[in-house]
Amino acid sequence: MNSYEKNRLLVHVAKLYYENEYSQEQIAQEMQLSRPYVSKLLQAAKKAGIVRIQIVDPLNTENSLETRIRQRFGLEKVIVVPSTAEAGDLHHVSEAAARFLNTVLTDETIIGTSWGDTLYHVSCALNHRTDLRNITYVQLCGGVSNVNSAVHASEIANNFSKKTGSTSFLMPIPAVVGSRETKKMLENDVNIKKVLLLGCKADIAMFTIGAFGVDGRRSALVREGYLDEEQTRLLTEKGAVGDICCHMINADGELCDMDLDARTMAISLDEIAGKKLRIGVAQGGSKEASIFGALKSGIMNVLITNEKTAAAIIER
Repeated sequence: MNSYEKNRLLVHVAKLYYENEYSQEQIAQEMQLSRPYVSKLLQAAKKAGIVRIQIVDPLNTENSLETRIRQRFGLEKVIVVPSTAEAGDLHHVSEAAARFLNTVLTDETIIGTSWGDTLYHVSCALNHRTDLRNITYVQLCGGVSNVNSAVHASEIANNFSKKTGSTSFLMPIPAVVGSRETKKMLENDVNIKKVLLLGCKADIAMFTIGAFGVDGRRSALVREGYLDEEQTRLLTEKGAVGDICCHMINADGELCDMDLDARTMAISLDEIAGKKLRIGVAQGGSKEASIFGALKSGIMNVLITNEKTAAAIIER
C-alpha cells in the first residue's frame, strides 16, 4: 500500500469513527478488518495530523501557572499552552491567540496589530467569520523597509480581511525614519495620518514582544539596518531587552532611548496602554527578558505564551 492509499484509508476510517460515530467494531465489520487494526489506524490518523482533538473548556478554567502570572502582574487573562518543540510552540501559541481573539471580536471592532512571524501565524489561524459586521483592521507600526524580510505586514492584513471581512489599513512606511522632521512630515501626510488615527481609536491591540539579545543580535530593527553599530552599542548600555511595536524597552518596560523613539513610526506605548484589550503574544527563551519587561510596564492585560516561557518568567 503506497502513501496515497494509506492516507485515503486513514481518512475514511477517521470519518466513520469521528463524524459518523461508528464503533470500532462496526468499522471492522464494514471494512472487513480486525478491530485491533482499526484501533491502530485511528491512532495513526492522530499521529499523521489527520485527526486533531481540541478540548474547549466552557468554564474557562486556568491552571496554577496562569493564575500566578495573572495575579503577580495584574493581568485580566493569561493563556499558557503546553510546550513542544520550539517550532511547534510558535504555531500552538499563535493558534491559542487566534482562538482567544475569536471570542472577543464583535461588530464594529477596530483591531490593531504589530507585524512579524507571530502575528502572521495568528492571522492564518483565525476562524472564518461571516457573522461579524464592520470590522476594521489597522497596522500599529511601520514595517521594515526590506521587501524580502519576513515581517508579513501585508499578508496579516489580507488574512484579517479574508477571515473576518475587515476593512484593512496598512502603514506602508519604515519602522524608524532618519530624523524627527521626517517623522513629522510623514505624520502630516493625509493617508498616514488616517492610519495613525485609526490605530489610536483601536479597541484591541495585539502585538508580539520582540527580543534584543546580546549586542542586539535578536532585534529585527538591528537586522534590518535601522540601527547602526554605535546606536546598537548605546542601546545595549542602556539595558535594551526588546521592543513593543518597534518601541525599544528596558528590563522595567520603560523606553530606553527617547531620540530613537522620537523617530519611530508607530502609535505610542501610552496609546496602546489605553486600549480595552492589550494582548501580548510571545514565546521562546530569547524573549523571556523582553516579555518580563513588557509585563512590568503594564502595557498588556492579556498574555499568551507557552509553558516553558511562562515558568521562566515566574521564576524571575
